[in-house]
Amino acid sequence: MSATAPPLLHLMCAADRNYGAYAGLVMQSAMAVTRKGRIHFHLLSDDVAPDDIEKCSLAARKAGHEFTNYEVSSKLDNLPKELRMANHLSRAAYSRLLFSDLLPTNIHRIIYLDCDIVCQQDLTELWNFGDGLKTIAAVRDPWLDPDAELKSSLGLAPRDVYFNSGVLLINVKAWRADNTEDRLRDFVLKRRDIKHADQDTLNAVLSSGLTELPEQWNMMINHPRRDEEGRLRQSAGILHYVGGFKPWHFGYRLLHPGKGRPYASIKRRSPWAAKLPDFQSRRVTRKFRSLVQH
Repeated sequence: MSATAPPLLHLMCAADRNYGAYAGLVMQSAMAVTRKGRIHFHLLSDDVAPDDIEKCSLAARKAGHEFTNYEVSSKLDNLPKELRMANHLSRAAYSRLLFSDLLPTNIHRIIYLDCDIVCQQDLTELWNFGDGLKTIAAVRDPWLDPDAELKSSLGLAPRDVYFNSGVLLINVKAWRADNTEDRLRDFVLKRRDIKHADQDTLNAVLSSGLTELPEQWNMMINHPRRDEEGRLRQSAGILHYVGGFKPWHFGYRLLHPGKGRPYASIKRRSPWAAKLPDFQSRRVTRKFRSLVQH
């Protein structure tokens, strides 16, 4: 009897020219830990550099995985003016809201990952949460979920879960059948006062169809439960470097050596090993001042 073929996991990132390498590192981390399945990585590319696309493609092929690039620049350029001006959503944000007509129709499930993520555990376990999934699965946002006023402004009840949108397991078939893209567009056009851009939009439209994931699948760095963060990082399936100071910024590893180690480890083993840190002098100065003051 032949062995059962490993599952094919579909992963998706959205990136512009500045984030192509970081999307590639997300893919690199996913490939490094996923042993029970194969990965097909889908990149929604808003003018990502050809060199980064080639590195992604070559790395996937060498490891026995698959890679597809979708150039979305023209799609974003042709968005209606009223949509482009609404709520100041970034082009990358629109990519992930309006992805469904880009993917082949035979893809029924996909994992969306932000570009500031490092995978630490086999993603097959996360993928399997999709069996019987209504529309999406995500992790409760530990910072924003307690904000009853925010929830109310989005039409959510206090008991409803406000999720972080950096990791989403999506039932693509249901997403299409429920006209989710049109519903998201309508919300963006209707609401000019949302605080958290596409994340608020996704929560307002999709909260009722949410399956809540265990926190290990989107463990946010600088967690509000600071005394537990070290333990949570160790057991996390996915680390999410939320906030403006990222592990690729100059000075991050000096200020946060423990937090930056997983990212640095993946980078050293990737095609982007020689990529220099992003130097932002004002950001680094603020961080050092904050460290001295505390």
